[in-house]
Amino acid sequence: MKNQMIIKSFLAILLAGISVPAFAKTMSVPSEEHAAYTVDVPGDWNPKVSDETVEATEPDNHVYLSGWTITKSDLGDLKKDLADLLKDSLKSIDGEPTEEAIENNGIKFMVLRGHGKDKRESSDVTFMVAVFPAGSGKAGIFYADWDSDAPSDVKDKLNGIMNSIKLHK
Repeated sequence: MKNQMIIKSFLAILLAGISVPAFAKTMSVPSEEHAAYTVDVPGDWNPKVSDETVEATEPDNHVYLSGWTITKSDLGDLKKDLADLLKDSLKSIDGEPTEEAIENNGIKFMVLRGHGKDKRESSDVTFMVAVFPAGSGKAGIFYADWDSDAPSDVKDKLNGIMNSIKLHK
């Protein structure tokens, strides 16, 4: 009986260890060596960091996300950078994006949300850009866009990713 309990415990630990990487991968932004913040991205979204930017795409291509940092000296260029980012991703923006302040994990985010047409597929998309303090002289940027027909669980995963952002100290 005791041996069965030990074997069951071992199998449970082994399965938990194997399944964790499939659920989420903690990504450091801008890099592992100089992390300003971390974000947990589902492993099946194939997250990667290149050129100090984390990027990931949901397996069915309903969601794209990226995150990076800027220095305070770049802050003046941020609106232009965001406009360029949106022009690169979207054919058009519907109406005026909304802006709101939220707090999560002790971090104050300024979030810009809006809707538009995807540049490549001409489909309706929703986008979000979050800007937040990310350490001395830095700001973190988190961008995501998702198809209007994305399943609700994909949107829930995106909210979970956003809520996983933590400052690295």
